[in-house]
Amino acid sequence: MKIDQLLQTDGIWKISLSTENEQDISRLWIHEYQMRFGTAQLKMGGIAGVGTNEEHRNKGYSRRVMEDSTAFMTENGFDVAMLFGIPNFYPKFGYATVLPETWMELDTEEAQTATATYHVRKFDMGDAPKILALYAANNAERTGTPLRDKSRWKGFKMGSSFWAEADPFVVSNRAGEVIGYFVCDDSEENCTLSDIGFQNRAVFETIVRFLGDRANRIGAENIRCSIPADHPFTIFCRRYGCQINTHNPKDRGGMMRIINQSSTLKGITGELERRLRRSTHLSQWSGKILIATDLGKDCLGIDRGRVTHLNNPANAFSLEIPQDKLIQLMMGRRSIEDLAVDPDVSVTGGIIPILDLLFPIGYPHVWWPDRF
Repeated sequence: MKIDQLLQTDGIWKISLSTENEQDISRLWIHEYQMRFGTAQLKMGGIAGVGTNEEHRNKGYSRRVMEDSTAFMTENGFDVAMLFGIPNFYPKFGYATVLPETWMELDTEEAQTATATYHVRKFDMGDAPKILALYAANNAERTGTPLRDKSRWKGFKMGSSFWAEADPFVVSNRAGEVIGYFVCDDSEENCTLSDIGFQNRAVFETIVRFLGDRANRIGAENIRCSIPADHPFTIFCRRYGCQINTHNPKDRGGMMRIINQSSTLKGITGELERRLRRSTHLSQWSGKILIATDLGKDCLGIDRGRVTHLNNPANAFSLEIPQDKLIQLMMGRRSIEDLAVDPDVSVTGGIIPILDLLFPIGYPHVWWPDRF
């Protein structure tokens, strides 16, 4: 058997396995992204299209390509990897669920009480520069969101597991300037919002009214929005009596693993400093924290608001944790207090408050048009 690693197009690699008699019997794709960790950025590999030809399944071939993908990303300077996985398969390869799935529902009749102030029209690629600028501004601190590279972004395309195609719109003011955008699905059965951007919150009421009219036209009683629970549009929609449902799946959905622990921790020190400096009681804390996982050991030095990656762990406090649980801590899936009770986690009690500040529970998200 032979593993091939082929560059398909800019930023997308194909890992495939072939036998002596047949080519490409098992495969996956790695999409290269820069992923936000708060204000920091990490090189992330998005795993997509994992599959084996039906007649060759249950022979360990997907395992081979998954293991090779980790080796490939390790050799090529990736910090972390992400995928959207089926149940009970990807934990074998170090992946753990980190993303919640949050759906906000609006009653169609209530949405139609909103007043449309601005003009809504179909998106076209000429709008791309403004859309990318709004997306970057709105998601500047949203952990999990990939950067949309203007040289590679091809418009709104739903991830492979979404059930409909994208139907994007822009909101413009009287001068014709784009001041917002949103993405619906093209279904005639459901009214679903999967992405939204705004220059200011004044555009929200126009979007709500558009969604209400659209849902009414197709006979949908509710509007569904895939959106973080703390997003400004979610907060705005409380006035209409919205309902928010957050699902935290186990061993499936949006999953991640660490590829290079040292580069990952070095890459996020700036964001950790920002979190420290916003604290009123721990911003002057000093000490060392040795983080030990199955990938190795790294020491973070903290000195009155500065965070550095150190080579000298002498006199350090200790956090011993599997890497799959460390990524859950980093992404805000689980708190250090929650993890500390697990038998495979050991933490010096005195650093729990500082770890809780550095890695708070959060709302990481990947908008559907960015999923792979």
